[in-house]
Amino acid sequence: MNSVLASIKIFAAILVLVILCVLIFFLQKFREEFADPATAASKPLEKIIEDNELVDFEPGQHEFNRGLEFIALQRMDEAREKLLFIQNLYPNSSNAPEARRILGEINLDEILSIENMSNKKIHTVASGDGYLRIANLHKTTLDCIMFLNGLTELESLHRGDELIVMPLDFKLMVNLAKRRVELFHRDDEKKEHVFAKAYPIQSIDLGSLRSRAYQAKISRKLGEIDGRTYPPTHSKFRHALKVLGFRLNNRYVQFRPVPAADAEDPGQGVFLKNSDMEELSMLIRVGNEVEVKVTES
Repeated sequence: MNSVLASIKIFAAILVLVILCVLIFFLQKFREEFADPATAASKPLEKIIEDNELVDFEPGQHEFNRGLEFIALQRMDEAREKLLFIQNLYPNSSNAPEARRILGEINLDEILSIENMSNKKIHTVASGDGYLRIANLHKTTLDCIMFLNGLTELESLHRGDELIVMPLDFKLMVNLAKRRVELFHRDDEKKEHVFAKAYPIQSIDLGSLRSRAYQAKISRKLGEIDGRTYPPTHSKFRHALKVLGFRLNNRYVQFRPVPAADAEDPGQGVFLKNSDMEELSMLIRVGNEVEVKVTES
């Protein structure tokens, strides 16, 4: 995730340079045309209108550019404010999808950063402690513990060891109208769930649903390899395709990766990119809330 944010920063720096070049170009053009009033006066009105239209920005373009500038300057709070402004005020603009993607990367990077301990705790290992017990105690997942502590496998624990743990109080919203799964995290200061990240839905099959919101909870979490399933405690789970299950209208449906063309029918569910399912599997535990929103309010 740090590499993704670094790429965004590089992209932002390049865009800032491009914007500066464009500004210099138009400044030079301004000087050329208005240094001599006769030159401007002799220019056809249609051409003047056409040139002015070329510099018009899409809705939210200014905020998007400023957001990228702030990222390049490491001013993340101001960048987040600009990108969130686009999402709230110009959700259908051409800049909105990229603004939402970058905003999600910034949000999640801050949520998971070990430099931000406001939403994390230090667990000191006691006699009899195991990873599963620690995960259940702090309402987190084994994958999240491994990520925060830089573990590639579940190493032996010893009394007195310290582990960074983060309670996973996330909520998923399946926005069918926008065809995306939105991740919200609990903000203790605001005492509500706030937007964290959005994942584009690749394919969806939830059967017939009425135009209302449905409430559910994640009831199953497993990994699949060659048709066999493994719980999160199994060593093969790390390398398996991740699946999250919940009940909707008395039917069992899943969040899962888009199946291969020759795969068996996976049943009803919401299908995402495999990388997105990997990330959600780390952040979502059994018991997390799910809302399925059929229509825009």
